[in-house]
This record gives sequence, C-alpha cells and structure tokens, in this order.
Amino acid sequence: MLGACAVATGCAAEDDGPQGWDGASSTSSATTGATGSDAGEASSRGGSTSGSSGTTTPGSGDSTSEGQETGVGEESTGGPPEATYQEHYMGRFELSGKGGPRASWSGSTARTRIDGTSISIGLDGPSGIHFQAVVDGAPTEVFVTESGPQTYVVASGLPAGEHEIEVVRRNEGYFGIVEYTGFELGADTTFVDTPWPYDLHVEFIGDSLTAGYGVECANGDENFSAPTQSAYASYAMVAARELGASAHLIAYSGKGVYQNYGGNLDEPMPVLWPRLFTTQAEPEWDASAQPADVVVVNLGTNDFSAAISYENFVGAYVALLADVRTRYPAATIVGISWAHWGSDSESWVTDAVEQFGDANSTTERFVIDAEDGWGCDYHTNVLSNQKFGEQLAARIATL
Repeated sequence: MLGACAVATGCAAEDDGPQGWDGASSTSSATTGATGSDAGEASSRGGSTSGSSGTTTPGSGDSTSEGQETGVGEESTGGPPEATYQEHYMGRFELSGKGGPRASWSGSTARTRIDGTSISIGLDGPSGIHFQAVVDGAPTEVFVTESGPQTYVVASGLPAGEHEIEVVRRNEGYFGIVEYTGFELGADTTFVDTPWPYDLHVEFIGDSLTAGYGVECANGDENFSAPTQSAYASYAMVAARELGASAHLIAYSGKGVYQNYGGNLDEPMPVLWPRLFTTQAEPEWDASAQPADVVVVNLGTNDFSAAISYENFVGAYVALLADVRTRYPAATIVGISWAHWGSDSESWVTDAVEQFGDANSTTERFVIDAEDGWGCDYHTNVLSNQKFGEQLAARIATL
C-alpha cells in the first residue's frame, strides 16, 4: 500500500467536497489450505465456486484477487450459509475485474470479525470520500480518502478479544468509485471466520433523504458539505440495522421518479437504479445476485419541487414499481410518502401503488417533527432519521 493515515489520531482531516454482487469475500474456513478446483465451497447465493485462491463473481470461476474466494451469503429467504468467510461486502460490488471489490453507491460496506487489537483497510479511489468506522456496532471515527491506493487505520488499541469491524461509505456515488483492496491485520490480530451476517436484504431507491444528505448539520441554515453526509445515519441504514438486514442504498440527491429537482428531466432515478456504478450506464447490476426481500421506494420530494402533472408522476411511479417487480419477483414493495408534501401529492403515491395492483405492495407515511431540528438545507437530521428508520423497521417486520 502507498501512504497511510491513522484514523485514531485524526491525521486525515474531513475536507469538504461519486456485474457485481453483495456478499462475502475471503478464504472460506471450508477451504483453508485446500488446493485444486474442487476445493472451493459453493456459495449459496449465485452459486460461485472457486479453489483456494482467487476471487470469483457469482456463477463464474475467473480469479481476480490472490488468496481470496467469494461467498455471498444465503438465499434471501434461507438460513445462514454452511461456509464461513473472513470478509463480507454489503452493497453493489463488482468483483469481475483484476483488482479488489469496487463500489460507488452510498452505504457500501466492508465487514469482518477479528481477534486482536488493531486493523486497517486498503482503499483505492478519489480523494475526499468519507468513510465511517464501526467497532462492535458503535460508530467510532470518520476517515477521508486521499487519492490513489492508501491504507487507513480503522481501529487500534482495542481490548484483547473478538471485535466486529465495519467500514461504511458515507458519501454518494457521484464522489467516485472506490476499490476495496482488503483488511490488513495488526501484528497481534487474526481473522475470525463468520457466516453471512444478515438475515434479510432490503433495497432502497431514493434521493437525498435516503442518501443521508446533510444529516449532521447543526441546523437547516447550514449548507451541505461532504463531511455532513452520512449514509450510515440515514433512516435506510438505521432500519437495516434494526432488522439485521443488508441494505443497498440506491440513492442520488436531487433525483425524482419522473423529474428531478426544479423540473430537470435528465436521468431521473428509474434510469439510475439498475446501474452497478452510480454514474456509469453500463454494466447493470445483476439483480439475481442478491434478490431483495423488501424494496423501499422513497421518491417524490424532487418531483414536487416544480410543476408536474398527476399523469406523469403516477405513470412514472407505476412503471418503476413494474420494473422492480420484474427484477425482484418475490419482494415486498413499500412506497414512502411524506406529510409535508400535502395531502394531494401524498395521495399520488397511494394512487400509484393502488394502480400498480400488486398484492405484495404497500405504503408508509413519514411525518417530520420540526422540534427534532434540521439537517443541512432543511433536510432531515440524525435524530429524525433514527426515528424514521425505527418506524420503517417496525412496519417491515409486520409485512
């Protein structure tokens, strides 16, 4: 690795400010020390199999990373996988290239379990992307990427024993694609192999309110900057943690279902959400790599920022729901409406879901409490996102 930055010492300042799968990557405990093509453990999602070295995408056998092997967890409705792995990657990750897993969408997460006191991670991408370190379920430090391949200390000086480690991308996809070159252990630290750690898979299709835009501002008069965004604190990732679920945050600030903020028609969210990488039309995400159990659609705020007809909004919303159903035949779909839109606009989401006519689709209503305060530019803040996440998780648990 080139360069280093110790998160614990704060040497990286938070500066102001874009065919994959969701799964686990590393040597499986079922194959450690094994050799030959028949030594690999078949993944229970996507069916990939490999030998003792190489990383493969589901359904392929192309080696891409020496000494690693994929394992993408369980089928979305099944029990935990038989095999265990050292590293798990949650998000729309590409593993078919020559390097490590690559991702761009908000909330993309690398996760592992260690026995020891220190761990770092290698990342390669643009500068200025903020990541949240999480140790034993608690957010600790935020670090900011420097350009190119770098090593970042995630945790050091931990108490002896086992620890759950996560590294979560806080910023949106337009900040750039990042390659995850792997966790690096301290001298006294070892990996603890674990099965796929999530019980459910939820996909979120949304805008800034899903991407955690400006949630860490002190008030609504503050303007957005990269350090104020936190996908980790968004209602989406709060709900996922409450449910023990993996989450894909397919979200882009300013986007709508028919038109974007101010009436702009360039690439609304239905154009973006099938993508593997946020700003690249190709390749598309392979939805069969991890079928969603639940899909949450939270769009409309930007559509209603400019004049829009009922027919255009409802037609685009129904078309998006139909696309979701095509890609995820068994998923429960939840459409979100917001009280601050006003009753007429709220009813358009309800009407769209009703016109879609799918028995496995429903709606949920969010009501902002102004006493909770505001994030940047009068977006929701950490407190309101915590409440909405808990509300949504409770609703999903009943579906």
